[in-house]
Amino acid sequence: MGLFFSFLAAMSLYQSEQQSIEHEIQKDVENAALSLGRELNIGIELMYALRNQLVMDEGINEESFVELSQAVMDRHPNIHAMEWAEVVSEVDRELYEAEAALEFALFEIVELNEEGNLVSAVSRNRYFPVRYIHPYEQNQNVLGFDLASRPSMKDALEMSWYRGVPIATPAIRLKREFEDHSGFLMLLPVFFGDPETDADREDALRGFLVALFDVSDIFDLAINNTVKESINLELVDKGLSEQSDVIYSNVVDLGQPPVEALTYESEPIFFAGREWLLRGTPSAAYVHSRMSIFPHLIFFIGVLIFSLLAYLLYMLQHRALTIQKRVDEKTRELREANKKLEKLSKSDGLTGYYNREYFEQSVQAEVRRTQRDNLYISLMIIEIDNMSTYNAKHGRVAGDKAIRLIGSAISDTMKRPGDLLARYSGETFAVLLPNTKDGAPMAEACIEAVKLLRLPFDKEVGSEIISISIGGVTVHEAKSLEASKVLAYGEVALGKAVAEGRGTFHWVYMPEIIQPPGGGC
Repeated sequence: MGLFFSFLAAMSLYQSEQQSIEHEIQKDVENAALSLGRELNIGIELMYALRNQLVMDEGINEESFVELSQAVMDRHPNIHAMEWAEVVSEVDRELYEAEAALEFALFEIVELNEEGNLVSAVSRNRYFPVRYIHPYEQNQNVLGFDLASRPSMKDALEMSWYRGVPIATPAIRLKREFEDHSGFLMLLPVFFGDPETDADREDALRGFLVALFDVSDIFDLAINNTVKESINLELVDKGLSEQSDVIYSNVVDLGQPPVEALTYESEPIFFAGREWLLRGTPSAAYVHSRMSIFPHLIFFIGVLIFSLLAYLLYMLQHRALTIQKRVDEKTRELREANKKLEKLSKSDGLTGYYNREYFEQSVQAEVRRTQRDNLYISLMIIEIDNMSTYNAKHGRVAGDKAIRLIGSAISDTMKRPGDLLARYSGETFAVLLPNTKDGAPMAEACIEAVKLLRLPFDKEVGSEIISISIGGVTVHEAKSLEASKVLAYGEVALGKAVAEGRGTFHWVYMPEIIQPPGGGC
């Protein structure tokens, strides 16, 4: 009891410290998620401010766009590029390309082909080509690219357009000098005036402001201001599918595996049509630094105080195990004796085969299985011809020997493990043939096997050797048939075989079908 309570106290203190660590992890991860959400909202607010500036300007040119974009990027360094994409109809495409070529030589609305090369965009009702981009030097290959040429981007454009709100695209790969990073595009529609309905927004669309965000920069800025502990963080984009996508991870300790059991996921971060969440897993160092030695100390003291009691308990238990071992041996012997007794209760004392009681129980069980699984069942009753006369002539001892030999011959004809032989009465055997469509061949084989024994009989009764008569039944549809009726049909068939002259068999089929000639062999 002392060891138990020592362990209980130690575990209670340990679990209390674990709960405290869990609460601290949850607090750190939630604070990081809130900070990340603030950074994203700041970026959206800056894009709204830039849109307001563009709406107030009568015309947008490269100089004004670069000036306004640079002001936004200076305030939010996580934005790596700003783009202006105008809406162009198929009718105005040629004129638009000609006007844009005055600013940028060889300007053309382009898209990516299957090989990943920039080619002239195919004809479509509406284009969203990138007209201006800042900074230009690192992103000049994007100039003229039709944003609507990609199905996923087209869906995001239409959603942003019809709702009149910013929409963020799924994560994309951004190539850096030494490694790749995740990023995403923020789309913000720009309208002429202030449309209020979907129809008004469709007619008033002017173009899209597009901002390229680097997830790693946003992550570092938000996390470094909140979480400075050893917590491995993963940024997960839930998206529209059930499978989440990890778009950024921050591993703080590569030397030891993190404590997965204390992983915590923050509340969702909703922004611009996206749903992100932050998953935090503490490192081993994070957990160890917050665990004390008191749980171990309490347990050690308890073990030290009650070591003698443990030894005494061990001795008592050892003695109890010795007694239990003896009891188990006696129990095992009793079970074996019970099995032998049960076997004797099912067996016939003379032949060693099953007795009539067990046979009838087996027939009942097999009939139920046949009804359940829609199978066939066959059964035959075997009578040793003129056995009473044989006993009177040769004596009971010789008669018993003959019964055993005949039973052995019948058993040798049974090839399947499921076939069951039983002594039905004094000179009568019974055989159960589960899932047997026709048992007549088996009856014929049994008659021939007994003949091969050539057991001598009294010539005065008209036969030189002992023979058997068999009555059998095969049930093809046992849905409404009881086990007692199956046995009754077998006995009726036996009576017909005896009436037909003995030494033969008679088989009955239920429901009745064409019988073999003479009903026997």
